[in-house]
Amino acid sequence: MTTTPSFSGAVAIQVTTDAALIRQLAHATWYPTYGEILDKDQIDFMLEEIYSLESLTRQMQEGQTFLLLLDQEKPAAFAAFSLVDPARQLFKLNKLYIHPQFQGKGYGKLLLEEVKNRAKQLGGAKLELNVHRHNPAQHFYHRHGFKIAQVVDIPFGRFTLNDYIMQLDL
Repeated sequence: MTTTPSFSGAVAIQVTTDAALIRQLAHATWYPTYGEILDKDQIDFMLEEIYSLESLTRQMQEGQTFLLLLDQEKPAAFAAFSLVDPARQLFKLNKLYIHPQFQGKGYGKLLLEEVKNRAKQLGGAKLELNVHRHNPAQHFYHRHGFKIAQVVDIPFGRFTLNDYIMQLDL
């Protein structure tokens, strides 16, 4: 694990390469997050495709920066972002998940602000993300200035992702 703390006190955000820890947090967050939106088969498939140790390691090697939020040294949340279009200075928020035990503490906002600040420091002009059209998180992103740029249906294995692409000027 690489450590670059951003906050002092009980909460810290640091860069991590601990794929096993990210996988564990993803499994703890995905079922509560998507249980009423997606079939269990789709959640299982996506967890295996996106959050296997091999997939996470590949994502890290391909340029996704993973941030881990610790609450009193306990893993509470994570985010990942990457540069997707250097010519447009476009960054993507690939992931942002809060463990159910730590929701409601403002950690989503802290992680989002950290991603925005890091993207700006790297020359970013825009930040975009995909969010399922029925995921209540879309309202969180809207409150933080993101606007719907596109409505997309993306084939993913035998499933289709029904997403909004949302963007924010940095």
